[in-house]
This record gives sequence, structure tokens and C-alpha cells, in this order.
Amino acid sequence: MFELYKKRDLSANFSDTTTFFKTFGKHYFKNYFVINGIFLMILVVLIYFISKVYMELIFSGITNMQNNPNYLMAYFNNNMALIVGGFIATLLLIVILSMLNISFPVIYLKLYEKTGNTDFSTQEIISGLKVNVGKMILFFLGCLFIIMPIAFIVLGLLFLLCFILIGIPLLIIVGFAFMSWITLSYYEYILKNVGFFTALSRGFGLVKQQFWTTVGTTFLMMMLTQIIQGFITMIPYVISMIWMFVSTQDIQAQTSKADIFSTMGILVAVIMVFSVLLSYVFNNFILINQGLIYYSLQEENENNSTKSQIDLIGTDFE
Repeated sequence: MFELYKKRDLSANFSDTTTFFKTFGKHYFKNYFVINGIFLMILVVLIYFISKVYMELIFSGITNMQNNPNYLMAYFNNNMALIVGGFIATLLLIVILSMLNISFPVIYLKLYEKTGNTDFSTQEIISGLKVNVGKMILFFLGCLFIIMPIAFIVLGLLFLLCFILIGIPLLIIVGFAFMSWITLSYYEYILKNVGFFTALSRGFGLVKQQFWTTVGTTFLMMMLTQIIQGFITMIPYVISMIWMFVSTQDIQAQTSKADIFSTMGILVAVIMVFSVLLSYVFNNFILINQGLIYYSLQEENENNSTKSQIDLIGTDFE
């Protein structure tokens, strides 16, 4: 049985994250795509068409720049309503998907903690999400209007300190500590059913509790997922770049430059969609890792595993 409440060091945080996905990965991602799939599909379709249109517009602008220097500006002026509408729709969808994406692992681990296994259904996860919709929105708004302005000020000051060497490590440490603080606060906010500011206060205390282990784990997990994601993304990117280079070598002899530019636009759009999908999928590894950090820190404070073992002994005796 996989233990949530368990004291972990940096190495254990990594190994247990791997063990979690080896053990429950199929069940986890099946439910993840069932719940988030429709939103992901809509998002990737929007991103595909926006990227394709944008790249074709850029290529067309390059082609027509000599004949019409104001081609790009005229296009944006003539299609302003469509551009603004597409931007708002995409932004709103990203917000909804991001809230679901960060909430899904929290509810999943909560149900696992409650049942001790993965016998719970997709409907139970959906019910858990529905119950917390109001809290999800409030937490998002609180972060947007309260936390983010403070974060921009702090990170801006640290960025200025980068002109002296001490600012660079401080920026990295504070940046990852901030990210872990928000995530652990969200776990506390949902799992303990406390208020927004109480959750932030407790989350801050959890980060301080094992500061270097928490920040170090967050940093290494982020770097690992970004390296793997970047490596996977580079494969189609390199292939497309080679194709584009070969195709443009004899571009003057082509009967239609539009066909080449259209294909380039499609390739760039596909790569963009692929990158977005990978980003959302790999984000689950970071969030589950943060969840294991949360349960590990809770174990240090509450000794839940010891209490559970005592309860089991009493049950066996009966």
C-alpha cells in the first residue's frame, strides 16, 4: 500500500513520486483525461488555429511587405473583433483548465487518503471538484489580485539585485519557494477547508518547516520535467526546421510560395499544440510531488501514520 503520510527527505520525495505514477498512473491519467479532455481539446483547437493564422499572417506579411508596407496593421484593424474575441476565449479557457489542473491531483489524493486505494470512480472525482468550485474561484481571484502584485514587486526587486551576483541565487530560491508556497497553501485550503488567508499562513509555515528540502525538491522536479518536456518537443521542432531549411533553399523556383508558407504555419501550430499538451500533462508530476511534500510535512506535525497504526491494532483486537 502506498503511504501518503510518511516522513520524506529530498530523495524520498522523488522516489515516491515515481512510485506513485508507476502504481496509479494508468488510473490517474485515465480520469484526468476524462475530466479535462474536453477542455484540452477545445484549447488545442483554438491554439492550433490561432498559431496557424498568426504564422501564415507573418509569412504573408513578409511576402507582401514590399507591395503593401502596412499589410499587417491593416489586417489587425480589419479583424480586431475576431482577434480580441479569440484572445478572450483562449484566456478564459486557460484559466478554467488551470484551475481544474491544479485541483484534480488535490481531490485525487484526498479520495485516495479516504479510501486507501483507487476504487473511487471518475464521478466521485467530479463531485469533489464540483463541491470546491467556489473555493477554486476564490483562491484564483485571491492569487490574482492579492498575491500576484506582491510577487511582482518582490521578484522585481530581486531582478534588480541580479546586477550584483547575489540577486541571481536569491531570485531562483525565492521563485521556487513562492511556487511551492502557493501550491501547499492550495492543498491546505482544499483539504482542511480553511479560509484563504489561513491557508496562505499555514502554507508559508509548511515551506519554512523544511525549507531547503521543499525548495530543492521543487527546483529539481521542475528542472527534470522541463528537460524531458523540452527534449520531446525538440524532436518535431528539429524535423520541421530541417524541412523548412530544405524547402526554402529553392524557394525562388517554387510556383507558389503560399503553399510552403501554409505548410510552415501548420507545422508551427502542431508543435505549439504538442507543447501545450505536454505542459499540462507534465504539470501533474509537479503537483503530485508537491502533494507528497504536503502529506510528508503533515506527518511531521500530526503523526497521522502512527494514529492509523494504533487504530488498526484496536480493530484487530476486536
